[in-house]
Amino acid sequence: MQYTEGRLGRVFVVRIDDGEDMLLSLRQFINDKSVCAGTILFLGALMNGRMVTGPEEPVIPPVPHFVMFEGGWEVFGIGTIYPAEGGPHIHYHASVGRSGHALTGCLREKAISYLIVEAVILEFTGLSARRELDQKTQLHLPVLGKEEDIPDDNDHSDTGESEDESGKNESTDEMDEIIRDLTRGSYS
Repeated sequence: MQYTEGRLGRVFVVRIDDGEDMLLSLRQFINDKSVCAGTILFLGALMNGRMVTGPEEPVIPPVPHFVMFEGGWEVFGIGTIYPAEGGPHIHYHASVGRSGHALTGCLREKAISYLIVEAVILEFTGLSARRELDQKTQLHLPVLGKEEDIPDDNDHSDTGESEDESGKNESTDEMDEIIRDLTRGSYS
């Protein structure tokens, strides 16, 4: 585990209007206001967008499973902002829903507003945090704390989990199969 402690800085409330790309608008705003670290809370509706709804297969490094959605979906979500090479790195996760259907995942590439998206950006100051490419997962992960405080290779020597899986029972295995089968549907 890693952590860092900081303080709340500026607070911004942003309105993103119909037809604007939420991701592009927020990136531009964050750059214009020189926000290096913080969080974004947002809600409203998206006409269309693209998101990662998990990996194609649960392997490391993961291959993302992309889903496109269109036609006016309600949205709420959260994002994190950390310094990275080339400027602030913003990572969004959201849930979108329409007519009894829902998707949850990582918004990527585009998210076009329908009617309005309201966003609140909370700036953090005094954090020792940055986002860097992790070689094992091939993901840009947050690195928290001072350089000397961060263990090499994400040392997980005491996770509290037993390596012996003999305690697994048959009903758990059956439930796992049912859950896997329910999640195999495709929305793309």
